[in-house]
Amino acid sequence: MNTHIKFVGAEHSEQINAIRMQEYAQASGFDLDLKTLEWKQSDSDSFVMAAEQDGAVISTMRGEVISEQSLLEKKLECTWNFPLQLEFPILLLSRAATLSSHRSSGMNLVLRYWFLKLAEFHQIPFVLGTFVSGSPREQSLREMGYEFFENKEGWKQSTYRSLRPVYVVALDMRNKGVHALNYCLKRADVGLRNFSVQGEFPTMKYVRGL
Repeated sequence: MNTHIKFVGAEHSEQINAIRMQEYAQASGFDLDLKTLEWKQSDSDSFVMAAEQDGAVISTMRGEVISEQSLLEKKLECTWNFPLQLEFPILLLSRAATLSSHRSSGMNLVLRYWFLKLAEFHQIPFVLGTFVSGSPREQSLREMGYEFFENKEGWKQSTYRSLRPVYVVALDMRNKGVHALNYCLKRADVGLRNFSVQGEFPTMKYVRGL
């Protein structure tokens, strides 16, 4: 069995679109126009990671490096008035999807580990995310050391809206990064042995638009 993780571009958009739409169609806690998930310029400007098994994508996650608070607030759909002083650039993780046949294999944690290693490599001080409450990853993120804040405004875009409370989460890489990485190594040891990143980490690039 040939397994690995790699960073992909628009040439893999059909595979990435397919797994996103297949898995988000089964998600709960929000209403979503699945076309919102289609590959666009912000994906090309992001780091998109794909885990492959025998040539097929079984899991994916996107990491956007953002250098301006105003753009981050547009992405999160809320003002950053939480009791945490951010330093930029930050890495915003999103668009995570794993085939249901592999959902119990811990691929979300495996991809998150490699994104934390990317943040460490590029000395990005904070890793952020946002999701509705009740997500399967919620407990593991708390144990990793993420700080949780509630986006009281919720998601109100015409293409998607939240049906449950929305969390914004932040990991301080300087103070919690080592702990979070060790947590991943312990909890996803088998997956990390089977799925490693091909080649070197790519050079830094920034997302400039939605």
